[in-house]
Amino acid sequence: MKDIIREKYQKLREDFAELNLLQRVVNDAFKREFEVLAEHEKSNDPSKIVSHEAFGFDNPFSGRLEKYAFRKTTIKTLKEITVSHKNTQYCWLIADAFEKFEKYLKFVYERLTTRKERDLKKILSYFSNNYDSLKKNEETNAFEVNLKIAVLLVEKLRHAIVHNQGKIEDLEIFTNKVINDSGINNNRDEHELFISQFFIENRVTLLESPIADGLLLQRYHNVYRHVASYLLSYAYLVNEVIVQPEESV
Repeated sequence: MKDIIREKYQKLREDFAELNLLQRVVNDAFKREFEVLAEHEKSNDPSKIVSHEAFGFDNPFSGRLEKYAFRKTTIKTLKEITVSHKNTQYCWLIADAFEKFEKYLKFVYERLTTRKERDLKKILSYFSNNYDSLKKNEETNAFEVNLKIAVLLVEKLRHAIVHNQGKIEDLEIFTNKVINDSGINNNRDEHELFISQFFIENRVTLLESPIADGLLLQRYHNVYRHVASYLLSYAYLVNEVIVQPEESV
């Protein structure tokens, strides 16, 4: 059993490496796009219309292209669309990462218990309740966040991304759901602050965020990598306590 769990864990790491590579490709592509827009902005007023676009569809009855919308775009609009599109790409990568992580976790749970379980919070509780070292590292780690809450947060981010284009109706309701599902009642203010950082105007936001360190060269937090790391770190803890208990952290 340990060998197959180890193999699944290694496969998960490979999958995450591929997704991280895709994230870098996305980031590099959008950097080039922003450079092009910045050059246009030097010679144009950001609010000046720079293109007129017409959109059409193939009419199934006439067989002709039928126009259904027209758009005027400015540099400012193009920059906003580009930022939004980059965030969308990051969101779908995280959704993919979570699905791969969840598949791994359910596989391990089924191997250990011979039961199937669809409810993620029950699976997480199983590991917390049965492996003391895992529970300890959920609560105390280099991230300084509760990993159980982090995993449940990503589960619900994925749901918002897949089912509602990354939008939520109410951040307070969303936050309460994450915390209540975790069963963790202490340090609530910290958990609320942690969850809120991944939203802007009730939309999941995973773009790089600037580091306010006063340096002339602007640096950024890689938010995508942090979120992916929560998942892979939890999988690491599971692998340690199941496959290598004598070396578990």
